Order: sequence, then C-alpha cells, then structure tokens
Amino acid sequence: MTNVSKKLADLISSTHKKLIDQNKIMPVKTPDGILVGSVLIVSENNVKHLVKNSQVVYHNISLNVVAIKLANMLANNYPSYQMDTLYRADQEYGRWYIDSQFLSASHYRAVAAHDHDRSDMLWARYIESKDRAVTAKKKAEALAAF
Repeated sequence: MTNVSKKLADLISSTHKKLIDQNKIMPVKTPDGILVGSVLIVSENNVKHLVKNSQVVYHNISLNVVAIKLANMLANNYPSYQMDTLYRADQEYGRWYIDSQFLSASHYRAVAAHDHDRSDMLWARYIESKDRAVTAKKKAEALAAF
C-alpha cells in the first residue's frame, strides 16, 4: 500500500467514525433505492420518497440533501416537528422551482407569439419566482446541513 492510499484509507475510516459518533447513518445503495438505516429513499423522476416499514412517510422531496437528512432523522427517531420543518422548507423550494420553470416556458411562448406585454409580465414574475426558489433552496440546505 502506498503512502497516499494509506492516508486516504485513514481519512475514510476517521470520517466514518466521526459520523457514527454523531449518530449519522451512511447511505447504502441497494437495487430498490438508497437505504439509510431502516429508511429507504426511492427516486421517481426528479423527486424522492422516504419509505419506512413499507409505508411512504415523506413524498415528493426535491433536494437530495434533504432526503438524506430526513432519512437519517427518521432512522434516529428525531421529533416529528424537526422533520416537518425540514420537509416544509423542501416543499417550499419545490413549489417555487416548478413555478419558475412554468413561468420561463410561458415567457418564451409569449415571445414566440410576439405578445410583448405578456412576455414582459411573465419575465418579471419568473425573476421573482427564481429568486424565491434560490432563497428557499438555501434555507432548506441550511436546515439539512450535517
């Protein structure tokens, strides 16, 4: 074993130990999805669902970091109000993101139809929606930080 690979192995084992000491469960890829303790993260298109004991506990999660954090919280039996706060932050991001994508597509259709007043109004709404999506994403990621 070279010096670099020994240092890498030491770094990996120390990181695993730190996570275990902090009650963080490492995600494991399985054929059904990603398993975090007893919670399975199942991807469906661009969203994730959390399944525990064959029941969907949280659905339509937009951000990967939120899905992993919620799965860790579920596996470690955190209070539901903490998980619900994080889930609501993710849902707010998802709503604003979808809204911004819809407004962007509507704007480009209005431009193609030479409806300039409508395209200007849609562009302004798109910019505000995009800004709110960015703010909501930062908030959800901050709540989901390990």
